[in-house]
Amino acid sequence: MKYILLATMTAMAVFTGPAYAQFSGNSGAKTPLQLQYEQEEQAQKDNERQYNATMKRLRAQEPTNAKSDPWRNVRPAGQPDGRR
Repeated sequence: MKYILLATMTAMAVFTGPAYAQFSGNSGAKTPLQLQYEQEEQAQKDNERQYNATMKRLRAQEPTNAKSDPWRNVRPAGQPDGRR
């Protein structure tokens, strides 16, 4: 009887060891999908921060009062304001 009890307890210990090891040591680790989501979220925050900094810098610049005409070098000399 002692032999059967000892064999049963040994079998239980042998089979529960690997099952326990699967769950106990990996409690704080993150899955690759969680890591990817965190990286994407961080990249999005960085982009937003850079955008806001650029917009703040552009607003701080003084506006130009002169009209900008990108076609001024393309028009013939007889049409100063672009009208026909």
